[in-house]
Amino acid sequence: MNMAFARKEDLAMNSHIDVQPLGRPSVVAVALTAVAITVNHVFTLGSIGASLLGAILLVVPPALWIWFRTTGNRWALGAYGVMNAWIVIGFGLLKGLWGITLPIFVGTFLSSASTAYPKPAFGAFGFEISGVAIFLGSLFVLYDSLQLIPSGGRRVALSAGAAIGVIALLLAFVAIDRDVWTPPTQGVVKIGVIVPTTGPYAMLGDSFVKAVQMARDDLRDTKYRYELVIRDSGPDPEKARQVIRRVVTDDKVDAIVGGISLIGQETKPYATAARIPHLCVCTVSSIGDGAYNFTNIPSPEAEGELWAREAQRRGIKRVALLTQDYPSINNHVKALKIEVARLGLMVADEQQFDGSVRDFRSLIRRAAASLPDVYYVEALEPGLDLLGQQLGEARIHNVSAVVAPSLSDNPALFEGAWYTDSNLKDVGFKRRFEEKYPDTRFATHMMPYAYDSVNMIVNAFETGQNPAVYLRNLRRYDGTAGLLTKAAASGNFASRPAVWTIASGKPALLNQ
Repeated sequence: MNMAFARKEDLAMNSHIDVQPLGRPSVVAVALTAVAITVNHVFTLGSIGASLLGAILLVVPPALWIWFRTTGNRWALGAYGVMNAWIVIGFGLLKGLWGITLPIFVGTFLSSASTAYPKPAFGAFGFEISGVAIFLGSLFVLYDSLQLIPSGGRRVALSAGAAIGVIALLLAFVAIDRDVWTPPTQGVVKIGVIVPTTGPYAMLGDSFVKAVQMARDDLRDTKYRYELVIRDSGPDPEKARQVIRRVVTDDKVDAIVGGISLIGQETKPYATAARIPHLCVCTVSSIGDGAYNFTNIPSPEAEGELWAREAQRRGIKRVALLTQDYPSINNHVKALKIEVARLGLMVADEQQFDGSVRDFRSLIRRAAASLPDVYYVEALEPGLDLLGQQLGEARIHNVSAVVAPSLSDNPALFEGAWYTDSNLKDVGFKRRFEEKYPDTRFATHMMPYAYDSVNMIVNAFETGQNPAVYLRNLRRYDGTAGLLTKAAASGNFASRPAVWTIASGKPALLNQ
């Protein structure tokens, strides 16, 4: 009995001695990988949560190894192995490989080879690079931990199992990442309509919703039934997130048509996560990633180019800018200034104001002192009409803009102003809209694109294609807004704007 016990003790001691020299590289690999894990989780857990996780990974494994090294306790070695397995499987394979490394490399390759695969959506550079580092570090953790196993046959078996696991994940990613056609449940396609219909966007949003309803009502002889899930996102992006989440996760829509860039930016990650197409009547081009999110409206660059050419045609040399600090307006101004400079026109004065400003008289006096040939104005309501009123009181009527006068609650304040806005190839569309909704103002800026967006989604389902893949492949669409074009791999449908004016208190098309 004593001899058997002594033999077991000798075997344990020999095993303890065998693995001792291998401990240092293993602990180092664990520590370096733990650092990468900590950095990566700053982006998801915040600095406090990531620090707590990092503290566990940096303290517990070395402590277990020291316990084993000093006592030879096999439970300490087993616990150390469990920590290694957690790092390799939980962080290295599931997050580092599946969540980050495969999308970056394999996902990018697949999307370039076939439009059936979406372009991967990347996060911050630090998040992505630390994710790759987690995977690479976990390979070293795996290798070093396998060296601690005394049995050579068991090491080979576990190594083979790990290799098979990586290959299985790769094949699973290739299969799962592909967008395939799935017929709509019970023959019903649910289209989410997310747009603010209150606050400064009330007129735009209400007209947008009516245009979408008109598109649905105009459908004839379709294979599937199309339902609209209409939700008011409100003007606040933070509050809009809950509305968007409910539309995607609770209402389980098959596609989304949205408007207003601030809301479109919030909708984008939800559409991507749900792998459903999101057609946004938005001017912020970064929304259109070409995977699941697409924009459909004249770009700020197209608006700026047309505005500058029209200004040059009218003999304008000097421009004064009076604009609200707002993302889409800032994009218009940025593009316009580039085109103005390219054609040799001069920005005589430039002033930007906050949305809370209600007295513009000092801004107007300064702009007037620069002796401009035209005053370029752009703002949201109620500031827009107040600015128009105070310009009129100053007897300034040489006013121009991009879109703004058509959004005014009182367009007569901008009588004679010229501006660029969306095209309207199908002039009968406006007439039919006003006959159908006589109490709703037709907002040219978004209506034809909202109408066309619904029809593009319908076409996708009617032709039996995955709607996101259909939109990725779509290059041309001739609709109410004229010809829409999209370059390969782009997420932005381009179209040509037109020049409008306010005549007799109403928007009137000057030329296309």
